[in-house]
Amino acid sequence: MTIDRPHVANLAPSDAARPQPGRVNDEAADRSESAVLTAYLSHLTSQGHQVKRHRVVTDPALASTDLFDATAHELVMACHRSHYLALIAALGVLSDCARFFGPARRALLLTAEPGPAAREFLSHHEVVAIWPEGESFARADPAAEAGRA
Repeated sequence: MTIDRPHVANLAPSDAARPQPGRVNDEAADRSESAVLTAYLSHLTSQGHQVKRHRVVTDPALASTDLFDATAHELVMACHRSHYLALIAALGVLSDCARFFGPARRALLLTAEPGPAAREFLSHHEVVAIWPEGESFARADPAAEAGRA
């Protein structure tokens, strides 16, 4: 199958984030990722961030990132799991899609606080971890952690 050159397609804030292209249907995962993404988008815009919803259009079998926070220069992908294989897949998607956004930090938006192993993995690969915490969001930023070391 051939496609046009890969490109970024802009989405409206209300467009569904899921299902991801090429991923086996998982309605519970789609709902939880859409919910955390919607809440995070609302959180960022309430803080005055310029946020763009998008889908990177490549081969239909590949997944895509979800939003670009132009204010913080962060490329964000929502993910409902933080086990090793899910993190490896998310890191690959984030790394591939980052080429369309210039110099940007990569961030994984999780539906729950990641455990120590997941945080260490993401930190090692310089990926920001973000998760809901009460009415706001917490983050583990490898750049900030390196500054404290």
